[in-house]
Amino acid sequence: MKAMTYSAYAGPETHELRELPTPEPGEGQVRIRVSAAGLNPWDWHIYRGDPWLARFSFGLRSPGTRVVGADAAGEVDALGPGVDGLAVGDRVFGFLGFGACADYAIADAARIARTPDGATDEEAAAVPIAAITALGGFEDGGGCEGRRVLVIGASGGVGHMAVQIARILGASRVVAVCSGANAPMVSLLGADRVIDYTREAVRDCGEVFDVVYDTVGTTSVPRLRRVLARDGVYLAAGGLGGGPLLGPAWAIFRAKLSGPLARRRVVVVGTEPSTGNLSRVAAWIETGQLRPVIAATYPLERTAEAFARLEAQHVAGKLVVKVG
Repeated sequence: MKAMTYSAYAGPETHELRELPTPEPGEGQVRIRVSAAGLNPWDWHIYRGDPWLARFSFGLRSPGTRVVGADAAGEVDALGPGVDGLAVGDRVFGFLGFGACADYAIADAARIARTPDGATDEEAAAVPIAAITALGGFEDGGGCEGRRVLVIGASGGVGHMAVQIARILGASRVVAVCSGANAPMVSLLGADRVIDYTREAVRDCGEVFDVVYDTVGTTSVPRLRRVLARDGVYLAAGGLGGGPLLGPAWAIFRAKLSGPLARRRVVVVGTEPSTGNLSRVAAWIETGQLRPVIAATYPLERTAEAFARLEAQHVAGKLVVKVG
C-alpha cells in the first residue's frame, strides 16, 4: 500500500511516500480502506517531536517509521477479533492516532463511528479531533445552556466547530474572535458577533461572558478578567508558540497557574474521540446543525505541502488529504 511516512523528527519536507505492507487488525480493531485524512496541529507536533516532552511517549531519539495523520474516513475492510456492531463495507470515520495518510489504516473500534448520512468522506475526515475537542471542552466546563460564550481563535479547526457546538448546546450568545478576513465565514456558522483581533482587543469588547473557549492562548487569564464573569470558566484548549520544551502546553500551564490569581476557574480541555461522542456529532451533521469547513483538499502526493500550510497557522477551517 502507499503511505506518507516519516522516520525522524523533522518538518514535512522530509516525509516520504513509500510502499508498506498492508496492516492487519488486532483485538478490538478494524482495518479501514482510507478515502480521506483530516489534518490537525496534533499531527505536526508529533512528527516534529515538538514539544520535546512529547518524545518521551513517541521515542526519545527516533519515532521509528510512522505514517502521518490521525483523523480518517473510509470503509471498513477487515475486522479484528472481538469487534461487534461493525461490518466489512461500513463507512466510518474517527481517530487513529497515526496512519491516516495511507491506502489502509488500523483503528480501534472504540474510536470510530459510522459516517453521517449525506456527508462525504472528506467532510467526515475533517471532524474527529476538532469537533470532539470543542464538545469535550464545553462539557467539562459545565455546558453552554443559557450561557454567554466567547470563542477565541474561532476560524481554526477547533474554533469553527466550537462556534457551532456552543449554539447547538444552547448558548444564549456566541461571540467569536478571528481576523476580519474570516469574519464572514464565522458569522455564517452562527456567531452573533465577530471581533476582529487585528482592530480590537478582546478585553475591550464591552461584554461579559460565562464561558471563554480559547484555542490560541495569546491573552492571559488575568487580562481577560473584565470579560469573564466571576463565576465563569476559561477553557484552555491549546496555544501558539511556547518554545521547544513545552510548545502549546505552555499556554495551558500558564492559564492553569494564573487562574487562581485572577480568581477565575480554568479547565484544561483534553477529551479524546470515542464511538459515543463521534456518533453524537454525526447526528448533528446529519440534521444540518454542524458542518465542517474545508479550506482545501490535497492529493496524497502533496501531503507535505498541506502540512506546511497547516503549520503556518492561518487556515480557516480544515485541510484534508484525499487518499482513496
